[in-house]
Amino acid sequence: MILIADLGATNARFCITEMGNEYRDVKTYPISKFTNLEELLELYLSDTGNLKGANKAVIGVAAPILGDDVSFVNVDLEFKISSLKKNLFTKGLTVVNDLALQAYAVSNLDSKDIHYIGERKITDEPKILVSPGTGLGLAGIVNNSVVSTEAGHINISDKVLRPDLKKIVDKFIEDNSRVPTYEDFLSGKGISFFYRTLSQNNLKNLTNEEILSNREDENCRRAIELQNYLLASYLRYVALVWGAKGGVLLAGSIVNSLIHKEDHDSFRSTFEDSETMKKFMQQIPLALLTIQDIGFAGGMELAKKL
Repeated sequence: MILIADLGATNARFCITEMGNEYRDVKTYPISKFTNLEELLELYLSDTGNLKGANKAVIGVAAPILGDDVSFVNVDLEFKISSLKKNLFTKGLTVVNDLALQAYAVSNLDSKDIHYIGERKITDEPKILVSPGTGLGLAGIVNNSVVSTEAGHINISDKVLRPDLKKIVDKFIEDNSRVPTYEDFLSGKGISFFYRTLSQNNLKNLTNEEILSNREDENCRRAIELQNYLLASYLRYVALVWGAKGGVLLAGSIVNSLIHKEDHDSFRSTFEDSETMKKFMQQIPLALLTIQDIGFAGGMELAKKL
């Protein structure tokens, strides 16, 4: 019996798999309510009656993996991999970055879960998976290997600062006394910051879902257009860095709410807009993934190897 945990900066999601083919006992907990990961894991196992059965685990974390000590980036939580293995998962434990966890699902995607932006189809050449959420995650996929990154923390390039974006960047610098990263803007917090800055109304508390679903409102529509523009520009840069000829894949609820069918042409055009490498960019597949629980799907692929 193997536990799979997808630990983001907002939610901790768990399931149990036996052989890595199906999963059960799905539960979600708000991760900010916990400061001890072992207690959270034991709570889930107790809640689902699996406390004595699960002696192996695959865990994805919203944090870089730097040796034995793991500290989350956007939540006050840290743990030692060796302690988890000693105290809970004596038969096997794999800990990876949460985007890497999702990336392991890419090799086994169903065609119905892939929605292309343009005509090019995914190939076996190097790919990247990008997912805006509480933060901005990116993982590389080269052959059968997954490479974790912290590419969301790159500072926003002056090259993309058209006037309406510069206004938002200037407001961010004024509020935070630093230059924004792509994660600051291409994330849940970025969507709401765009809307508040454009509307000049810090009191109107729309959720991200309300902003992304309200294209009739001028400021919501402008926020969506700027998010699409900045995301497509970011994808162009990281695709060039990775040589992602096999495809640039987007996952998560934010991108699937942000990028509508009517946005595809402009999104693709911005993605390809390189003065020196336009032909290269035109060859790169670009796709939205709609698979549910992609972290669990990736976790099951890793569970087969435990």
